[in-house]
Amino acid sequence: MFRCQPGYTLRKIKDTCYLLPYGQQIADQKKSFILNETSSFLWNILQHNEGAEPEELVKLLARVYQLDESFFPELRSDVMDFLTQLTGLGMITEDLHPISKEPSGSMVIAGITMNLYGPRELFSKCFEPFYKKFSAEPDQILELITAPPASRCYEQVLLQNSEMTIFENSDRYVVLFPQMQNIYEAHMLKDGSYVRIHCHAQATELNTDNLFHAIRLFFLFIAQKKGLFAIHSASILYHDKAWLFSGHSGMGKSTHTALWHELFDTPYLNGDLNLLGFEDGHITVYGIPWCGTSEIFTTEQYELGGIVLLGQDSQTDRLEKLPPSEKILRVMQRMISPAWKEIQLTRNLSFAEKIADCVPVLHFLCTKNPSAAYTMKNAIDLRRSCNER
Repeated sequence: MFRCQPGYTLRKIKDTCYLLPYGQQIADQKKSFILNETSSFLWNILQHNEGAEPEELVKLLARVYQLDESFFPELRSDVMDFLTQLTGLGMITEDLHPISKEPSGSMVIAGITMNLYGPRELFSKCFEPFYKKFSAEPDQILELITAPPASRCYEQVLLQNSEMTIFENSDRYVVLFPQMQNIYEAHMLKDGSYVRIHCHAQATELNTDNLFHAIRLFFLFIAQKKGLFAIHSASILYHDKAWLFSGHSGMGKSTHTALWHELFDTPYLNGDLNLLGFEDGHITVYGIPWCGTSEIFTTEQYELGGIVLLGQDSQTDRLEKLPPSEKILRVMQRMISPAWKEIQLTRNLSFAEKIADCVPVLHFLCTKNPSAAYTMKNAIDLRRSCNER
């Protein structure tokens, strides 16, 4: 379906019809455009009906000019010329849908199927362990378009910081990544089913890395809708369960998991980010490719043993009791799942409460010495021993 872009109005000046820009369109140096009688009719249909399909426009033209179906091919060509020209000028926009005919791959991460379209070389090699057979019913379609968008339309700002700006338009979210120079902008349908990223074609290491991290945002959106939530944390496997260590930057989560690995030979799972969901009656940690700069991740999934919230103490290693509400709040604050809107915050908070109800959430003030790993291990072992009795 094609729709009129905001910021244009159709006005007749003497005997000539003009599309005139106003507001931000003027600021963006958009120009006026002359429409003939037929084009003016089509514009009015798009504007008054809040959009239309090309075939609808063909039938309406035939009715107005009293033409039978033998004229449809000519009318169809005229309609497509009109739509193509005004789309190129940024005066109308087409609803989001895949442009590429052939997929470049398909992957499954935490049970979420994503079909990929666009140059294969632009997708990070970190995705390769997750590639699967092409799915006819993906949860999300992600397409890379190696050209800038035909037009730009930004409506309500939901979030803005140095890393991104997220706009909510009537039919989609639009995301800008100001620090990623190879990405023009990204568009996602509001249900997360389709994502289009406009980007440069050059497959440099920096460009593919930027796209890899941008894709994470859209994956986490659809993951949240399916009950999966991401926590900024490093994780290890201990007694066949995943243990997460989380803290603000500089709190030592990487140092602490490294101590466990060195002292107790516990396998690493992920060095920076863990995705959690509720499955088969317990909290599950799913393997994902995003892991910060650690290059540590897994494709496997494990039951969650617990979450350790780290704090620093220069002299001693000790557990500090937290009230139930504080456990829930702190777990939620460590999530990086979307919280652009209130409903997303509600989902995050609800799942944080489920985590606190199902597994231990421990507040550990510690040094960066081996004693910290021994103290935490003893506390976990004591809990396991008590649970087995």
